Amino acid sequence: MNKYGYGTSSSGGINEPSRRDLGGKGEDAVCSYIEKYGYRVIARNFICPRGEIDIIAENDDTVAFIEVKSRKENCVVSGIDSVGSTKKKRIIRTAAWYSYRYPLEKQPRFDIAEVILKNDIPAAIRYYKGAFDMTDCGIMLSFR
Repeated sequence: MNKYGYGTSSSGGINEPSRRDLGGKGEDAVCSYIEKYGYRVIARNFICPRGEIDIIAENDDTVAFIEVKSRKENCVVSGIDSVGSTKKKRIIRTAAWYSYRYPLEKQPRFDIAEVILKNDIPAAIRYYKGAFDMTDCGIMLSFR
């Protein structure tokens, strides 16, 4: 098991789900969670030349670009701590590309959702609204 709480194989062992399977379970759980709070999921696993965003969702006044981190219980590195400046920059640049392609009428926000897995099943979600912004990464972009 590595420091992120996963086995060393990205494909999973015989009875071990892959990282992608665990990530998908986490994303499903986060989608259900945010929908309870009035968000509408508008994209999942959005990919462009700049990078990838796990979930893009909106409510009345905000478009949330959400990075989902699924972690096994008692993992050494938390989900929020595992999103470093390089990943944040990639998410921000991907969001800028998205907003260029699909102009935003709402305020963008960058969130991180940490899904705690117990026996490979989502058991808890720690949701960090506004976990970072462009100033954290020294990036100045226009979203309009």
